[in-house]
Amino acid sequence: MFHRAPRVTPFFAGIVFMCFFMFLSKNQNFDKYSMKTINRYDVIPQPLIEGSPSLVSPMVIVVCDALEDKGDIRLLSISKNETDDPDFVTRIQESWSRQAQQLTTMLKTLLYFTKSPLWRIIVMTDTLDTFNKVLNLTASLPRRRLLLQHRPIWLPRNQPVIKRHWRPCAWAKQFMAEALPDQDSAVYVDTDVVFLGPAEELWWLLHSMGPRQALALAPEPQYLLDTPKRPFAGRVGLNTGVMVANLTRLRQLPGGGLGSAILDFGVITPPPRHDQDALNHYLLHKPHLLLEVTSRWNFSPTSCFREAPPCADCLSAGILVLHGAGTSFFRFIDRKFLVMYTDLSRLRLADDPRLLLMKVEGHLSLADYWAHIFPCSNHSGLNHALTLRLADAAMATTLKLPPAA
Repeated sequence: MFHRAPRVTPFFAGIVFMCFFMFLSKNQNFDKYSMKTINRYDVIPQPLIEGSPSLVSPMVIVVCDALEDKGDIRLLSISKNETDDPDFVTRIQESWSRQAQQLTTMLKTLLYFTKSPLWRIIVMTDTLDTFNKVLNLTASLPRRRLLLQHRPIWLPRNQPVIKRHWRPCAWAKQFMAEALPDQDSAVYVDTDVVFLGPAEELWWLLHSMGPRQALALAPEPQYLLDTPKRPFAGRVGLNTGVMVANLTRLRQLPGGGLGSAILDFGVITPPPRHDQDALNHYLLHKPHLLLEVTSRWNFSPTSCFREAPPCADCLSAGILVLHGAGTSFFRFIDRKFLVMYTDLSRLRLADDPRLLLMKVEGHLSLADYWAHIFPCSNHSGLNHALTLRLADAAMATTLKLPPAA
């Protein structure tokens, strides 16, 4: 016999709703989303990009070999003081072993979550030897799913801004339109990112641009805290770790490309630290070129700052790209970034997503017990945002029917 469920009184329903609202408000960064965005299907691109969109608009990465290998860089250094030491930071930034491990991990997560059968990736390098190093790194991956194509980086000659500020190779992504004259569009990603869901969703942003927009970029709240203050575009500044670019539109800019237009635009005060500063200065005056997206598409430790714009779709659709900016996959900048990268760097493509989900969730829960000294420590919804797409994969595995007898 079925028993009738007890009636829920309006008073009790009000208490439940109030508790739910308090739970949402507790989260500093995800507290401003509407009831509409709680429905995941209002946020996830529909329909998802099918086939292999990178065959039309390639993924682009830039890899440059260090002048000398700075030695093996291991995960989770024993001492936080060591990771804050300037010599350690320089050594880790210039280490080929770090670049190699990050690139391998990025490609593994790309293949693990994707539904695309083939990925075309243009690898822009300083030398052909560097490209051969990349090929050697991918020897353990299923090469039938990776189409790696080499292009040399393109940089203008005798540009003091590029030579003085940051590593010159970091500027190469701003010159994709010049370096890839035969491509209409491209999706650039730094090699210090990992994918937490199907990477082909990024290609949806190409179809989301207005008729004048040429770049899709996510926020970089660090600009609100910089001293001295630097010019920035968007709501709080923009991060260039993921750049979805319409190259045809960028070639219409003065100089024939984005990088050339930035350099021709004029003096930047204070002088830029790197290409990201220069791009922010340019887009501040050219906002019509920008499609600003949420940090779901490029989530770095600064995305957890109080000053960061709210990211409703981080919770409703899951973080898609986790960005280890500032070598945060190797230093104690944020513990949860270390946890995610450590687990994903040990990933095998044949791993059951259900078991991987259990491991990641367990490690994230343990990280919650640590003192709240990291940027993302007080974000109660972050664990959910980090694992939502992995949970989708685990559910799909669970519901997969056994082969017919």
